[in-house]
Amino acid sequence: MVLIKFSLNILLFVLFGSVAADVKIFVTNQGSDSVSVFSFTGRFDFLKEIEVGNAPAGVAVSSVNREVYISNTESSEISVIDVDALEIKRTIKLNGSSLGVAVSPDGKRLFVSDWFNNCLAIIQLDSQNARCVDVGRAPAGISVSKKNGEIYVANRDSNSVVIISLSEEKVIDEILVGDHPFGTKLSPDEDYLYVTNVQSNDVSIIDLNERREKTKVSVGKKPYCITFSYDGRKAFVTNQYSDSISVINTESEAVEKTFASGSFPEGINTYGSYIIFVSWLDEEIIAIDQGDQSITSSASTGENPRNFGNFIFQE
Repeated sequence: MVLIKFSLNILLFVLFGSVAADVKIFVTNQGSDSVSVFSFTGRFDFLKEIEVGNAPAGVAVSSVNREVYISNTESSEISVIDVDALEIKRTIKLNGSSLGVAVSPDGKRLFVSDWFNNCLAIIQLDSQNARCVDVGRAPAGISVSKKNGEIYVANRDSNSVVIISLSEEKVIDEILVGDHPFGTKLSPDEDYLYVTNVQSNDVSIIDLNERREKTKVSVGKKPYCITFSYDGRKAFVTNQYSDSISVINTESEAVEKTFASGSFPEGINTYGSYIIFVSWLDEEIIAIDQGDQSITSSASTGENPRNFGNFIFQE
């Protein structure tokens, strides 16, 4: 038993680095127009509160650029935060709205879902030149696959996910899913895309090799975001209206457990053996153990944290 435990710790060290690594958590506080920053070493330590634009929601980190990109949903702009200085480095103006945000693997382009113009804004970060690729209605979550060379955008009001070529920047396919898809997450092997359907209360599992919806898994009410365990065997889904998190076994593609979370859980990510998520109503960020889902640490945030996207920076 000791040998097994020791081997697991070595595996986690190799995959995710030691707890001494530079790990920062960025929390978008929609109600207080700010971003709360924490360091994380198994517990949260508050570092700074940064004022951004109006009603921040989406977040993406780039280890290549050492920057964090914040979508300010009510002020038509992206705030760019320097990871080291923890200050606003620049502001990118938009011609429309913003919600989901993601960065290209090489750090050269920023992808923003323009909710009102029904397009994916593609911004060249060196010049800030932008173009819009038409997608479905009310685009929200974005995932980018380096392996597949593709971008995936959930269209809430079209009940679909569009696939965009990363190199050609054009739509190459569209897949119908459940009612009002919102959050997206690639499996660790990038062979599957999990999509939360907030109206039909289920998760669509898309087989990216076959370009089809493989199945739907019923979860709680108003599922919002998804993350995977470090080994990819489980997916954790936040259910806003059920105040819970559903755990999907990715082999059986069925819910194996649902446990209580904070009130109105929203954004969720993985770091090592931890699952980290925010509670919108309790205004907290919470870390739980992946194995038994016990709370290991929590901290107060600003008002109404959202964390829609990838909010963990690590070396």
